[in-house]
Amino acid sequence: MSTETAISRTTVIDLVKRYLHSPESSWSNGISGAIGEFMYDEDETVSFGETANSLSALTGRGAISIKLLGQLTCFAYEQLTHCTRSWAQTIALALPRAQAGLKVNRVITDLGEDREAVRARDRDARLFDLGLGSDQIRFCVRTKEGQLAEKLTSFCGLALLDEGQAVMTLLQGSSPDRIVISALGRIEVYTPIPGHGVSAEMGPHTHLLPRLLGKDTSVVPVDYSASMHVYPPHPLHDKYGADKPFDPFRYNAFQDVLEQAGIKDYLEEKQAAGDPAQVATGSNSNWYHIARRIVKMQSDYLPG
Repeated sequence: MSTETAISRTTVIDLVKRYLHSPESSWSNGISGAIGEFMYDEDETVSFGETANSLSALTGRGAISIKLLGQLTCFAYEQLTHCTRSWAQTIALALPRAQAGLKVNRVITDLGEDREAVRARDRDARLFDLGLGSDQIRFCVRTKEGQLAEKLTSFCGLALLDEGQAVMTLLQGSSPDRIVISALGRIEVYTPIPGHGVSAEMGPHTHLLPRLLGKDTSVVPVDYSASMHVYPPHPLHDKYGADKPFDPFRYNAFQDVLEQAGIKDYLEEKQAAGDPAQVATGSNSNWYHIARRIVKMQSDYLPG
């Protein structure tokens, strides 16, 4: 069964623009164990940028830049979640796997000046790749501070897993900008790194948990790679997970996106789950039980 999307690049870009300008949306870039998240609030000052090849948003707490590459596509889906008492709704931005790879660094590496920084004032700052060994993303830190740059330089050529405690202590004490880069763009985080045992503040933040690296389970078709995701406004909670009354407009808006860009296997299972004649037929699809549980949850809020 084919799961490839037929959505046009123009439609993908329109979706990106829509959610980039929505303060109730949030974004992530990364892999399991190494991820950057970007969002902004309704009353926050945001500067939007647009060129023929990219879209960006910048606040005082962070930034996102999305490359509008020729083979850019997307896959929409719903998923079960432990973070809220409902379901998640996600759009994965994707490239053909052959075009999505980055040069792999397995040791801490000085990448030189960050010429692609979103803020012009950061483009002469030093960018250090922490060397996670992924071909999907680079998790980097950036600084202009001389002593920090000198200390990071002393770690270059060493593996993070071997020097993890010393590196983490250094970064926690200095809170440099964190930059998560993929073939589709970057998320930059300027907020302080929280202390041990302290939750990340609401807003842009990163997670670096080396023990979780390599634990990703991709849902996009095998010929595609997706590390950047957008989470559109949800009908039952805000972007921080706080409960809110069911919003049918938001529900219907994402169902429309599913019709445009949904993963075909998921759409077929969801359609079958809504048809009593097909519920008991069973399926080999990974989406079978997910779709049925989500349809059951959603039915509590829908008429009829």
